[in-house]
Amino acid sequence: RLFKEKEEVRKGLGMNREIYGLAIGIISLIALALPLHLFALIVAGLSFMIAKELSRAIEIEGIEFPSLFSPLVFYVSQPVGGLFVSLLGLTYGYKLWSMEGFLKAIFVLFYAGFFPSFLIAIKEMDTYLLFILLVAIWTNDVLAYYVGKRFGKHPLLPKISPNKTYEGFIAGVVGGTAVFVLLSPYSFLESLLIGSVALCVGVGGDYFKSFIKRQVGVKDFSNLLGGHGGFLDRFDSLIFSAPIYYWLIR
Repeated sequence: RLFKEKEEVRKGLGMNREIYGLAIGIISLIALALPLHLFALIVAGLSFMIAKELSRAIEIEGIEFPSLFSPLVFYVSQPVGGLFVSLLGLTYGYKLWSMEGFLKAIFVLFYAGFFPSFLIAIKEMDTYLLFILLVAIWTNDVLAYYVGKRFGKHPLLPKISPNKTYEGFIAGVVGGTAVFVLLSPYSFLESLLIGSVALCVGVGGDYFKSFIKRQVGVKDFSNLLGGHGGFLDRFDSLIFSAPIYYWLIR
């Protein structure tokens, strides 16, 4: 009976993950179809949620509100964005009179602002190019999760994420790149290069986030998105791959 109950819970969690995943996908596509100025506001909201989750995890308060402006400032001008983050970091460091608080504030504002700002830049360049990155990232995540869960035997970076394997990594990158090549307007070789590099960097973003979680001792940054955790858990690969993708397609 205990085994049966555990199996039912496992299936329930799996269904929960799939339902939330579908909802996240639909909402993301709706956001993608919005005009640029409204999409930029959505990205600002995403940055706010990421900053809120991250600041809670590393124990610094009151940095969420400025993070609303961080991606917009970086989008307009990266040098000004760097200045914005540095001066706000100084403000928080002075207020707390703490080097640790100073560095944490800069980190949160930079992470939640710099990376998401490239989503706005890509959208401005071509909505379709952002769409195919999104689909490739989704494909990578789905294949890495299910192939790794079913066939994974060899952990990739066990200290950071013991459940993620070489098998899942290869399946995700190969499958995601294949989808990118099929949808891409570029030549085969260009698409292969852009897709594979962007997806590998996206996986790096996943491990970057996981390293922080292991250091602060949390499983997920929040439970707002059900089985997907929080906004940082769900959008880590996308925002981390955005800068290199933007640079490659330019």
